[in-house]
Amino acid sequence: MKLDRRMMMGLIGAGALMPTRLIAQEAKGATVTLLGTAGGPPAHADRSQPASLLQVGGKTYLIDAGENVGQQLARAGVLASKVDATLLTHLHWDHTLGLDYLMATGWMRGRRQPMPVWGPPGTRTLVERTVAAIGVGEDIFRAQAQERPPIASLYPAREVDVSAPQRLFDDGTVKLSAVANTHFAEIRSAPHAYGVDKAYSYRLDMAAGAVVFTGDTGPSEALTRFARGATLMVSEIVDLPSMKAALIAAGSKGQELDLLMQHMEHQHLTADALGQMAAQAGVKKLALSHYVIGRDFDPAGFVAPLRKHFGGEIIVGQDLMAIAV
Repeated sequence: MKLDRRMMMGLIGAGALMPTRLIAQEAKGATVTLLGTAGGPPAHADRSQPASLLQVGGKTYLIDAGENVGQQLARAGVLASKVDATLLTHLHWDHTLGLDYLMATGWMRGRRQPMPVWGPPGTRTLVERTVAAIGVGEDIFRAQAQERPPIASLYPAREVDVSAPQRLFDDGTVKLSAVANTHFAEIRSAPHAYGVDKAYSYRLDMAAGAVVFTGDTGPSEALTRFARGATLMVSEIVDLPSMKAALIAAGSKGQELDLLMQHMEHQHLTADALGQMAAQAGVKKLALSHYVIGRDFDPAGFVAPLRKHFGGEIIVGQDLMAIAV
C-alpha cells in the first residue's frame, strides 16, 4: 500500500514505527530520534535504555546515554565519534550506563574533537570514573593507535548546579537551557561529596523550533513554565497499576514497596499529570518515551487519558522512531 504524507504522519501519531529515513525527509532541518524508550534500570527485551538524539544544522546532540546507546546510534546511522555533546538529565543508571561504550567507541572510531558531557552535580565524578574504567582498554589498544589523543582529553565534564531556568550555552545552532525538576523532590539520598542529587529538564531552541526533554520528573510548575510554547516535548510517563503489579511480582513488599510506589506517584508523570502539564505549557507535539510500565501494559493506552487534557499531536514513541521538529 502506498502511503502519502498525511497517512504517514497519522501513523506516527498512532505510535507506528516508521523508517528513520522516511521521517527524516520531513524534518526541515531538525530531527529527534528516540534511541531508547525503556524506563528504569532493568533490561527490557523490546526496548533500549533512555537516550534521544537531536540532529540539526549538521550537529548531533545526545540526551541521556542509557545502556545499549552505542548500538542504537549505529542503527540510526550515527557514529559515536560524531556526537557533538551529551546531556545527562540525571545520574540514575538507566541514563548513564552506556556512557563508557559511547566514549570508548568514539575514541576507536577516530574522535578528534571533544564531546562535552553536561549534567548535574556528580557528572564530573561520573566522567572521571568512566574514563578510569575504560582506561584499561585504552592501554591495550594504544599499541595499535599510538597517535590518538588520550581518552580523558576528549570528554570534558560540564557539571552545572541549576535550580531556576539557566542558559548553558549558545553554539550558534542551538541555545541549550536547563531547569531542575521534581524527580528527587521527596525521596533522595543524603548529600554526597559532590553535593545534592538533581534532575534536569533540557530545552533546545533553534531556528526550526524548540524541543524540551523532560527527563525523569514528577509534576513540576517550573518545568511547565520552562516548556511554554515548545514545538515538541519528549516526556517520560508512568502507569501506576501495572508498575505496582510488576514490583510485587518481582518480590517488593512492605516498606520497600511503599517507598517505590511513593517514588512512582510523586517523582514520575502519570498520563493525567502529563496531559495537564502539556496543555498548560501550550506545546504543539508530545512524544512519549521512558515508559515506566509493567510488562503487560501497552503504551498506546496512555493516549485516551492524555486526550482528556491535551489537544495537540501525541506520538507514542518506539525505539529508533524519528520525529520532525
